[in-house]
Amino acid sequence: MTVPDLVRPARAVAALLLVGLAVLAPAVPASAHAALVGVDPADGTELDTAPAVVTLEFNEVVTQSEVAVRAPDGSDVPVAVSARDREVSATLDGADQQGTYTVAFRVVSADGHPISGTSEFVTTSGREVEQVAAPAADDRSFLHRHASHVGWIAGGAVVAVGLILWPLLRRERA
Repeated sequence: MTVPDLVRPARAVAALLLVGLAVLAPAVPASAHAALVGVDPADGTELDTAPAVVTLEFNEVVTQSEVAVRAPDGSDVPVAVSARDREVSATLDGADQQGTYTVAFRVVSADGHPISGTSEFVTTSGREVEQVAAPAADDRSFLHRHASHVGWIAGGAVVAVGLILWPLLRRERA
């Protein structure tokens, strides 16, 4: 084999590595996503009765607003959600229990990034019910939660590399 015969496969491998690096290199994270700047009632607030409305304020306009309120007994409180610019409001219907309420939200920022979180408030009057503990948070790492996806991506990459190199190797033998 002569030097020119080795140059063509070497260039193909170098090009493949550059393409792979460009595809697999981590993207630079966006620096500005929406963030929650205020909740009314504030997180941890103790109130006499449950508020009629829970308001979430963000630092930029949000869309696709979802709000769920969990009552002290673990049941869902019916809510009517409305959003306007940077403010999302959830009107509560039937929040009459004494104890800790959990407000969970998920919105999408203007750049398409989802933002989610929770806030709690406590009521000191109302129907007495047995307080249900909040569900445990999923503390597994990103890789543990998405291990099957990583496997599929790695397998797809191996197949892609094989499909690209196979014609080059067949040409070399001929």
